[in-house]
Amino acid sequence: MLNILIALIFLSIIIMIHELGHFLTGKFAGIYIEEFSIGMGPRLLKYGGEETVYSLRAFPIGGYVKFLGEDDEDSDPRAFNNASVFKRFIVIASGAIMNFIFAILLLSIVFSTYGVNMPIPTIEEVLPGSPAHDAGLQANDVILGVDNVDIQQLDGDKAIETIRSTIDSRGNKSVNINVLRDGQYKSVQLTPVYDENEGIHIIGIRFGYEHKKLNFGNAILLSGTQIGKMATMMLKLVGNLIFKREGLDQITGPVGIVGEIGRAAEAGIEPLMYLAIIISLNLGIINLIPFPALDGGRLLLLLIEAIRGKPMDREKEGLINLIGFALLILLMIVVTFKDIKG
Repeated sequence: MLNILIALIFLSIIIMIHELGHFLTGKFAGIYIEEFSIGMGPRLLKYGGEETVYSLRAFPIGGYVKFLGEDDEDSDPRAFNNASVFKRFIVIASGAIMNFIFAILLLSIVFSTYGVNMPIPTIEEVLPGSPAHDAGLQANDVILGVDNVDIQQLDGDKAIETIRSTIDSRGNKSVNINVLRDGQYKSVQLTPVYDENEGIHIIGIRFGYEHKKLNFGNAILLSGTQIGKMATMMLKLVGNLIFKREGLDQITGPVGIVGEIGRAAEAGIEPLMYLAIIISLNLGIINLIPFPALDGGRLLLLLIEAIRGKPMDREKEGLINLIGFALLILLMIVVTFKDIKG
């Protein structure tokens, strides 16, 4: 029971971050917001601002932002339907954008609080039969430079990237690797080979790592890069799911998510934060899929409106979103059944 409560609060926070994106940009754009609700179901508490009602509702399963004129026509000049296409586009897209920002901030907190494994230019392993092995490079050798490129003053990621890019740029030509071994400087000559899997020239070594805490500025920069890589990987998985029907058996519904959150909570704060990062990023990406009833579907309709110069008929748009919503509910039921059965 406690795990279920933790999971509901956990998911509500992530969903509320999404809704906060809609709310803040809507306010900034001057669109009339009727209600900003935390939770769903019967209203428990409310606070009336100058125009927006702030509500706390019974069930901690997300929340919503209600714009005037969002679902029907309204003559108020500040109604959602009377805002420009550009303003409506930004307001709708900002939910997913807020999820991405939240994921970056959470990952930055993890990196600055718990630390991260940073690659270092120290050889951890020399692959047998590789150019590095044949040239006599050894584990624990510290690479100082490649040909005339000195990497001693570079930080971990930048040093590794420079080593790899320099070696790759030499192609099949001989390169000079300068290393520090047991306090002595050594230099070896070797010729890289092309690796078809990685698509670059390599010498056959694996680098080591050191665990370190980052200052918040560096944590933000690294988090942005890592979230970008994670988003790219998730987009690829979504693409395979939609176009190749690969990964259907890996889809997790509400029941499975609650179980994962419970296990992460038992493992500690750090695993729970990593799960929050993944779910927030996933929520942002899924919402941008151009499917009816999702933010991405509404963004697609706005693009069509911008091209046509006039909005789609409200009844047709409502029917499209209704069908999309029904399909999403059906998918959720199927996935939930799979979670329970599995």
